[in-house]
Amino acid sequence: AGLSEAHYLSIKGCKVTVFEAEKEPGGMLTCAIPSYRLPREVIEKEIDALIDENITLKCGVALGSDIDIDGLFEEGYESVLLAIGAHKSKPLQLENDDVEGVYPSIEFLKAYNLKGQQLAKGNVGVIGGGNSAIDAARMALRLKDIDKVTILYRRTRSEMPAFAEEIEAADQEGISIETLVSPIGIISDNGHLTGLECIRNELGDADESGRRRPVPVAGTEHIIELDTLIVAIGEDTGIDAITPAKSSQLEITSWNTVRVNPTTMQTNRPGVFAAGDVVRGPNTVVEAIADGKKAAVIIERFLKKEPLLQPLKPNIPRVYVKPVLDEAALAADRSETPRAAAEWRKRNFAEVEVLMSQAEAAREARRCLRCDLEFTDQKKEKEKEKETETGRQSA
Repeated sequence: AGLSEAHYLSIKGCKVTVFEAEKEPGGMLTCAIPSYRLPREVIEKEIDALIDENITLKCGVALGSDIDIDGLFEEGYESVLLAIGAHKSKPLQLENDDVEGVYPSIEFLKAYNLKGQQLAKGNVGVIGGGNSAIDAARMALRLKDIDKVTILYRRTRSEMPAFAEEIEAADQEGISIETLVSPIGIISDNGHLTGLECIRNELGDADESGRRRPVPVAGTEHIIELDTLIVAIGEDTGIDAITPAKSSQLEITSWNTVRVNPTTMQTNRPGVFAAGDVVRGPNTVVEAIADGKKAAVIIERFLKKEPLLQPLKPNIPRVYVKPVLDEAALAADRSETPRAAAEWRKRNFAEVEVLMSQAEAAREARRCLRCDLEFTDQKKEKEKEKETETGRQSA
């Protein structure tokens, strides 16, 4: 969201400074998404294309420890956008969860992506069923000296929030997925992880999310021997620790996100805006980029002292395109992107998805790439024309 906002404000001629807590820009794209999904060189090229003479990038500068909101205004900045994401893994909250060998998923992913540091070894367990859990498991599998990787999830596969294609990819690569199991204790020896005590679950009534609640089954306790445990049970913004509500004067929600006006993206402090995961909670990259683009429009209005509540005007092409009646185009499904063979790809960090053939690319290009382009059922269109003509004759 931050880089997106900077780019679109720069286009409008605004001077923007981006403060990045990590040593490299890019947020989750750089620090958390494994390179087999998103190659580093692609991210670097995209970021290089965004940075121009209007944008100053300062890495290794963290909100809370190095800078604060009041200080930025004192330095002469006219507005501030908080786009710090949700980079804090939720804790497991079990005794001994701080022993060597137990790592939050974001810390584990950052260690390798930013420093090339391998934290996992031997038998690896990953707790969680979301995309972060799958990312951590598939990354661990590609590291040296890994014997086995097992994902442990408290519900069934059908309740796993991870994308279906990610679960399928993990299966293909030989990652074991154990369901209906919950951790209840961490086993350690001299400060080192040796195992995880778990209990079997059965599904009970639905909870507030609509999914059936996992209910522990007494007498099913068992121990899984592990050398590494990665905790991927969700992410948090950490905003309460970075900018305490009393000192920053920001309103923080019960979900530990920044409260904003949903239309103007402005916080309770004039001139302070927020966008991306720090507002929404953990979400997609696309949503964050879109938030950044919207924030740029709003902040430009703020700087020009214009009303913030003007409706956003989408850029709609002026040239009208007649509805498409081609039945072949109507039936064109999205082409499935080819993947490298599982046995090969799990041994390295090369990009999993490979290029389409020329024929596949041409077929994909025939599909609609314009939001204002209408596809019309040819049969219904002809019937409509016939009804119109009949009406004219009757008149």
